Amino acid sequence: MTEQSIRKAKPDVALTRDQLKVIYEQRKAARGAMSKLRKQPVSNIEERIAALDLQSYALELDVKGYTVIPPKRVAPPEFIERVTQTILRVAEERTGVSHQLEKPGNPGKYTTEVTNGDAYLLFYLLFEDEVFEEWLENPVLGAMIDHMMRGHGQLSSMVAFVRWYNEDMDEKLTLGLHSDSPGSPEGVIPLGYNLVCNSALVLTPYTEENGALAVVPGSHRLARQPLPGEGIDDAVPVEAETGSLILWQGGTWHGAFRRTTPGIRLNLTSYHCHKMLKTQERYQYAVPDEMLARRSARFARILGADDVQGWGKEGPDYKRGFNYKVRTAEAE
Repeated sequence: MTEQSIRKAKPDVALTRDQLKVIYEQRKAARGAMSKLRKQPVSNIEERIAALDLQSYALELDVKGYTVIPPKRVAPPEFIERVTQTILRVAEERTGVSHQLEKPGNPGKYTTEVTNGDAYLLFYLLFEDEVFEEWLENPVLGAMIDHMMRGHGQLSSMVAFVRWYNEDMDEKLTLGLHSDSPGSPEGVIPLGYNLVCNSALVLTPYTEENGALAVVPGSHRLARQPLPGEGIDDAVPVEAETGSLILWQGGTWHGAFRRTTPGIRLNLTSYHCHKMLKTQERYQYAVPDEMLARRSARFARILGADDVQGWGKEGPDYKRGFNYKVRTAEAE
């Protein structure tokens, strides 16, 4: 007899003492198993960084607040092309406008609160195609995110920025400098750890003329948001080849230069947050079981499959977290 069978047999009847004893003993055994799982070793983040020969990029992240990992270390050109073509397909499906890299972007019927005169965002891409699942499993992305988040990060959103030249816009930065990190009521951003961090898979060449990411090197050490107009003269373009991976700390001041060349700038941005924060996009209970089944234990963790919070009158389902920890222990 199991707890599930007891509750199923008499769902509306008070349980007997013997039935309660069965439930107690089963939960006691489960707690013992969980205790053993907690003692399982976790993957050593810095060992993964070393195994992938990423130490210099991790150091640059810590010192400058951002880094660029070259294409040969990130993914094969064929994978980058798959991501690019998939995003162009999704862009056409959502906007109703055919997109080509050499032509200006157009949000068409897909206008959101953040659509601008020279850019729009394609939100919630993870469920659009398995190529995005594959990207979230990329070992270089995973190691660097875990380095910045100390293993406590989860995916907050996966979006694509579509940016193009608009002759009516003349600002130096068409996306103003800001930090992605939330701060305290006094505006202080944590210095010793990241609440959030960000990354961009470069799908078209990044140059200042092409509307590259703008960053203020070392600004993450100021532990605050920039004041209006502050840092613009210190911003530098993050230039990178197609297939590169750009990563930056949660406190790093960044924006985007105005594009002055034809065509569009395209990327795939994977934004992560600490597990104490609410994610921008819905993943925790929205991720299909079949997706989790075909992916790794880390994939489950990074999407919040171990998070049992958010229950109703039925109370928590601790098996959700337990099943995740079993998978994690088996994987290690």
